[in-house]
Amino acid sequence: MTAPCPAAVAPWRPLSPCGRGCLCPAPPTVGHLRRAARIAAFLLLFAHVPLLALTRLAGHRVSDGAYRWFMRGVLRSVGVRWTVTIRGAHAPTGPVAPLVVGNHTSWLDVSVLPAVLPVRLVSRADLRRWPVIGWIAAIGRSLYVDRDRLSTLPDSVARVAEALRHGDAVAVFAEGTTWCGAAGGRYRPAVFQAALDAGAAVRPVALRYHVAGTLTTAASYVGSMTAAESLRNTAAIRGLAVDVTVLPLIPPGAALDRRGLAALAERAVDAHGPVSLRCSLRHCACAVPHAVCTRCARNSRENEPVANESMAEDDDEQQRLRDPDRSPRHPHRCRSRTAGS
Repeated sequence: MTAPCPAAVAPWRPLSPCGRGCLCPAPPTVGHLRRAARIAAFLLLFAHVPLLALTRLAGHRVSDGAYRWFMRGVLRSVGVRWTVTIRGAHAPTGPVAPLVVGNHTSWLDVSVLPAVLPVRLVSRADLRRWPVIGWIAAIGRSLYVDRDRLSTLPDSVARVAEALRHGDAVAVFAEGTTWCGAAGGRYRPAVFQAALDAGAAVRPVALRYHVAGTLTTAASYVGSMTAAESLRNTAAIRGLAVDVTVLPLIPPGAALDRRGLAALAERAVDAHGPVSLRCSLRHCACAVPHAVCTRCARNSRENEPVANESMAEDDDEQQRLRDPDRSPRHPHRCRSRTAGS
């Protein structure tokens, strides 16, 4: 499986210029036998999905617990260790659950968050049609967003708000796609509307991958990488660990609109994460790996705090629908490929 070419995806979808060139320097690796054993353990774990599905017969409490243990097994199978640091109050004071927002660099992220927090993930709509992966997403009660059809976005936001009102914490990767970790994309505000509608707090979470205490981009799933290639890369890393920092809640009413709320969450994650640059362009034309790119830093006017940015600003998106090859604000088109979120 590879990510679709930017020319084949909807023009409003965020794209990352990150690729294999961002995965440097190379981390220490394990031997071929140990890597093969890790991959075998990973595949064997997925053979137990039918048993995981049976836990749904016992109700959500049992199946949610089994789902969390399964995700922890995914991390252990490929040699990933994790630590969790909680800052501030852990639980909201009211019955409405928080919207959990984290940075997105790897397919590992979708295992890390459910492994350490009781959350339902927001996933791409086509995921439910994938064999095995789609079944696991259904067991985890994922909520789906069709990224190719803007007309379905209000309904998706409404479903997230309803889950929050019913006490289910919902996790989303608001950048909309994966980045290498040395740089990231702006948080897209649309899903934050669900928190506003439900009167929910927002829980920022910072994910930092490191080897022996040194931050690394080696676990990133970006560019034209296939899932199999990323799995091989990840299973080969010696001593890969992820630090999960659960940050203080952003209370309801802290921002007037979804853009301001997205900006608060982004800044909170950046204060505890490795991202040094955030590109505000939806389709960045950067021609070099973002790990060494200074384009975003140079274009300071384009990369002001994200309070004025939006995932789907109506006027801009309508222009894209009328003329997808040209945008008055973002005329450049990214030529790289990107992994799905």
